[in-house]
Amino acid sequence: MLVGAFDAELPQVASFKGVPFAAPPVGKLRWREPQPVVARPGRRDATTFAAGCYQDSYNIDWYRRVGRAFGASPAVFQNPRFDEDCLYLNVWTPWLTPDAKRPVMVWIYGGANLGGWSFEPNYHGARLAARGDVVVVTIAYRVGVFGFFGHPDLRGSAAPANFGLLDQIAALRWVREHIAQFGGNPHNVTVFGESAGGSNIGYLVTLPAARGLFQRAISQSGGFQLLDRGTLGDAENAGRALSAALPGQPGIDALRSLPSQEVWETARRALPTQDYSPVVDGVNVLEAPAAAYARSGIQHDLLLGNNRDEWYMYLDADPDGLQQDLARLPADAREALKARAAKERDVRTGRDRVFTLVNMVCPAYLMAASVQTQKHKAFLYRFTRVRPGPGGELLRSYHGAEIPYVFDTHDSWLARDAIDDALTQRMQQAWIRFAWYGDPAGPEEKGENWPAFDPERPRMMELGDRSRPVPATDIDLCMEWAGTLYPGWLLPGGSPPNKSVKEYR
Repeated sequence: MLVGAFDAELPQVASFKGVPFAAPPVGKLRWREPQPVVARPGRRDATTFAAGCYQDSYNIDWYRRVGRAFGASPAVFQNPRFDEDCLYLNVWTPWLTPDAKRPVMVWIYGGANLGGWSFEPNYHGARLAARGDVVVVTIAYRVGVFGFFGHPDLRGSAAPANFGLLDQIAALRWVREHIAQFGGNPHNVTVFGESAGGSNIGYLVTLPAARGLFQRAISQSGGFQLLDRGTLGDAENAGRALSAALPGQPGIDALRSLPSQEVWETARRALPTQDYSPVVDGVNVLEAPAAAYARSGIQHDLLLGNNRDEWYMYLDADPDGLQQDLARLPADAREALKARAAKERDVRTGRDRVFTLVNMVCPAYLMAASVQTQKHKAFLYRFTRVRPGPGGELLRSYHGAEIPYVFDTHDSWLARDAIDDALTQRMQQAWIRFAWYGDPAGPEEKGENWPAFDPERPRMMELGDRSRPVPATDIDLCMEWAGTLYPGWLLPGGSPPNKSVKEYR
């Protein structure tokens, strides 16, 4: 029996924290698919969060960077406890009756699959649960070398890679089996996540093992999974490099016996540029997302979008930097993207527009087109709100800026005014309605309030100082170069990627 607590601020909401959904992935279970929890008798305290999955300061450094722009002291931001024993989730619910059957919203955190945890302050679900009459769940998954890793000794196993992705599926299975006891409807589940969380959702919509575990999905600033082309061989090469960097070049069994800190720090030293993304392993991930969308479309309703200035805070105004950015992209598309950058008022903004376009904007359009081929609906947004004051001027509508509006968890150090309050209500309402009805407008608000993606007239919702439908910017450019930028991309039926968007029907 779980013993939770009612929220101090919203006493109608009960929370259950640190609920195990899989056995601790430690010792011999390190780098294995998540195993079932061994039930224990009696009462279990569920009033405190469990440890976050093992990681370093990558994610807290992001908070410090944002906080500094708004005048917050670095001391405000402290890492929680991290441990490999971390496969726990948290539930916020306004209903404790099994027959309530409220929609369930399951949050998957971001952090480049290198950091993040389920109980970051911005992810607390009490206000979203109370406002939406929904059950909110935030889940953990292994990150970095513990979550996205391969090794030759793992070949032929049930999980040769992609452990973090399998953790997410295990958590969704727990939701299906148990959420009714918390007032949730296991047949009305919406997954939502930001950055790597949104990108991981882009995998989940393709995986046979995740089929039926959720009905709808919200991807916030994801989409860059369309660029992924990692293979099991790539993951195994990372494993070889890790072994080679340790005394005696240990095999997988010996690696499992090493302390967490030694494994993590060795991986960071030996693999400083490692991309901790899922890979096609031939067992659980059968094909890259771009190819999967091309072959089968997407058989879920989607709400997806991005922030206008996703990468602005990480860039400078060096023209050589723009050339380096373009050099990383396929040669055929460089001139078109260079011309797109030149439309902006300065080099730094131009660099951001190209990055945001390739990583988030174009993928959202392609995913929306894939949804439509399966007779589902997709809804697009562009978040443009800039916080008032110097912090907003420095960061603009930065990567992750939309999250406090979704959860109504604005940090005390963030500048905030009446526009932010109104936008919070608007965005929460849209996310909640999507979870309830599959439409961010809800049944009583149709049409131009938030149009579904229509290739004949592609539009999106701007979420900023004003909320209004606007044309889907740069969509013709995206469609023209989709086949070049995202290998494997081709709409079902064989439509060539350089057709006009109006021909994608």
